[in-house]
Amino acid sequence: MKKRNLIYISILVIVFAAIFAVSSLKSEEESTSAEPINLTQDIYYVDVESSNLKTEQHVIGGKSLLEMLTNAAIELKNAPKSETLVSAIPQNVQILDVSLKDNVVTVNVSKNYADMKTGEEMFCRAALVWTFTGFYFVDEVEILVEGVPLAKTNGTPFGPMGRDDLIVDAQIEAEPTNSTRVFTLYFANEDATALVAEERRVEVNPNQPVEKYILEQLILGPKEAGHVATVPPETKIRNIKTADKICYVDLSEEFVTKHGGGSTGETLTIYSIVNSLAELKDVEKVQFLIEGEKQDEFKGHLEFGKPFEPYNFSEEKQ
Repeated sequence: MKKRNLIYISILVIVFAAIFAVSSLKSEEESTSAEPINLTQDIYYVDVESSNLKTEQHVIGGKSLLEMLTNAAIELKNAPKSETLVSAIPQNVQILDVSLKDNVVTVNVSKNYADMKTGEEMFCRAALVWTFTGFYFVDEVEILVEGVPLAKTNGTPFGPMGRDDLIVDAQIEAEPTNSTRVFTLYFANEDATALVAEERRVEVNPNQPVEKYILEQLILGPKEAGHVATVPPETKIRNIKTADKICYVDLSEEFVTKHGGGSTGETLTIYSIVNSLAELKDVEKVQFLIEGEKQDEFKGHLEFGKPFEPYNFSEEKQ
């Protein structure tokens, strides 16, 4: 009898342990509450006047964390309240589903995502990452295109991304900026034989170096037809400052490793930056640094260890 009781007790312990284990497997993101949770969150959109990302505060509700993320995705796609803002996600790109695991949001988008131009894709990616990581329970965002991880131009998946992984992070300002500047930017022409000028209106923050805005716009690429980007989109700005009329531009290694090379291609890239920065009255020369260090050469054709002066490459080549 005593042995039978021990068996019954053992069975009950196993049953209760199994019930506890199953309930423990229920993830935080699937948990629901009787009352909807409402959070005031920043949703990121594109400002059509300044070509920057700007925020609008929206109340995001849901009975679970996953439901709140799904509703945030809907807000990202919907038209913002401000008439000067537009969704960073093109109309033909659909958010197929959103999931949450271990503080990482996975966003699965339609195949039209791959049709975006480089600048559009960067804004869209940044808007997704910045919006979702604004939730207290999200650290990173991974983007899938029809279930396939979003990849860089070399085929390497981006993987989960945080705010520090974004190229356009310095452009995203939750606080309003208080002035608009018109910059003259230089890109390559369609034949890649000369530089062509393009004016760009950019809203700037006085607390940020104006040189940084110019370089960020060059990384985003041209907007006018027939103009071609000169700076690899993977390039990150490590630091930029001007002293004694020399602008010191410190770029990530991708500026070199992702560049196609070639004498003409290298020259167009370097002087698109130098000539664009030299439009500023305080800049006469540009000194390039890669990962904080001076380099002897760029890709084998240009001496890289000394400052560059602006050069009228367009007239010379035409």
